[in-house]
Amino acid sequence: MSCGPACFPRILSEPNVCPLPQTQTQVNDSDKAALPQLSSRGKAHAANVTPFWKVFDDVLRNVYSPETNTTGVINMGIANNSLMEKELLEYFSHLPLDPTDLTYGTSLFGSTRLFGALSHHFNRPTFSPVTPVLEEHILTGPGCGPLLDQLFEHLAEPGQAALVAAPYYNGFDADLMTRAGVRCIPVYSPYGDGSEAESFDGETALRGFEEALAAAPAGSVSSLILCNPHNPLGRCYTRSALLAYGRFAQQHNLHLVVDEIYARSTFATSDDPHPVPFTSALSIDWQREASGCHPSRVHILTSASKDFGLNGFRLGVFISQHNPQLVAAMKSTSKLYMVSSPADALWSRLLRDETLYAWFVEENKQRLSAAYEVAKEWCMKHGIPYTHSNAGHFLVANLDRFMPITRPEGCTAEQSQVALQEAEALLWSRVLQHGVCVTPGSNYWHPTPGIFRLTFAMPEQTLREGLRRFELALGLGEGRSNVEQGVVAVAADAAAAVVEACSSAAVMQTHAGQGVPSACHGIYIALCGGQQKDKSLVSGNGTARLGQAC
Repeated sequence: MSCGPACFPRILSEPNVCPLPQTQTQVNDSDKAALPQLSSRGKAHAANVTPFWKVFDDVLRNVYSPETNTTGVINMGIANNSLMEKELLEYFSHLPLDPTDLTYGTSLFGSTRLFGALSHHFNRPTFSPVTPVLEEHILTGPGCGPLLDQLFEHLAEPGQAALVAAPYYNGFDADLMTRAGVRCIPVYSPYGDGSEAESFDGETALRGFEEALAAAPAGSVSSLILCNPHNPLGRCYTRSALLAYGRFAQQHNLHLVVDEIYARSTFATSDDPHPVPFTSALSIDWQREASGCHPSRVHILTSASKDFGLNGFRLGVFISQHNPQLVAAMKSTSKLYMVSSPADALWSRLLRDETLYAWFVEENKQRLSAAYEVAKEWCMKHGIPYTHSNAGHFLVANLDRFMPITRPEGCTAEQSQVALQEAEALLWSRVLQHGVCVTPGSNYWHPTPGIFRLTFAMPEQTLREGLRRFELALGLGEGRSNVEQGVVAVAADAAAAVVEACSSAAVMQTHAGQGVPSACHGIYIALCGGQQKDKSLVSGNGTARLGQAC
């Protein structure tokens, strides 16, 4: 599940905090009544588009290349694996299309070719399904995000919720909420920050779930989401942990949605030469092993994006082996989620090529392991605490000591938390201005400010250049990066848009006698590089003059 604008600080993209200023064609008030109006849902979605979407778009438009764009941004915030890029481009240089690929295909619900290849794939020993995966158990869509969107339209009513162990991949929030209207409830660990072994093993993996369910309105929770291997923590759950989830789902009559998007991206490291192996939900006899958990409540998603380095192919997979009613419901909307024939043909070819497949998976694991060691050694060199990872494309590092402010004294807990979020946003901005994009832990509902997820699944030259720039941003390196001039322009453009938006919001809310959301202060301070002319302009009711301060 790709990162998208989720790579940026959550306080910079909260709905309705700093709406995008009206920069399109201006319309007189007298003419507005004559214009066609959006639906209430359309208006809500439009309000959620913030100036920060522009930042993300600018990052994607200015991607670093050692050959063609040395001043571009190195994106260590999005979970993209480019370690096998050269081999994939060579392998896919010939596109194996047939005449049906130029029509509407071979099925109303996808492609029989891809369904056959996926059935073959999921019946391999890695997944060891208790019940063979048949073509009729599978549906495809343009990525896991759209499939989650589609799935939760059928699993839950608008206003219901899913419980997810925090920290978690925050793309789930948008995938469930945007159209289905289902929210995620982060469940925090009483043992620590969620990365401890207890949160991945046995009954303790359900830490806090009973309390979170009890705190929610009766009947408001429909589902559990389990991300295995885990994003952003990069580790696998034990088999006993999966069984605990199944028992909990059965006890409380919940669906269990299992995200296995990093199933084939596990690897050994010097931190953990023998990590917990991946266990697929397909390999569990839920009714027998999980105290009668009915398998009809267990659903699995994955895609080509992460394990195969094919984010751009937009190929997601949904499997439900024992719930034909749900599969029928999904088929009723499948026409809106069909996969393109070229992507279908290429992935099918790779999945069916036994020699290439076996080599690809093992080589990818070795390259992930080597890249992890580079990132780990960098953290150790600079005394940066990090969480051991052995799955996925990233590790989580604690950059708390580099945040520009410390915890304020004499403040309420809420004020302190806001100040820390603003400091995290400023640190994120500083790193971006040195040509590196990373993801703050607050985006993943991580309980500790100053945590960042760093993607390492890129060629070593690019990775080392990204880490060098990171050093400069953190004050650990010597000299000045030669990319700053080009990249700072991106941040400056975003700063201007954000200042305008926040200033407008401040004026409107001040006129209404309301305080301005503190997140606007953080956005403003972060994207203006913290260069305030007058602190009074961004405090209290003075936020109405926000635009004058930068």
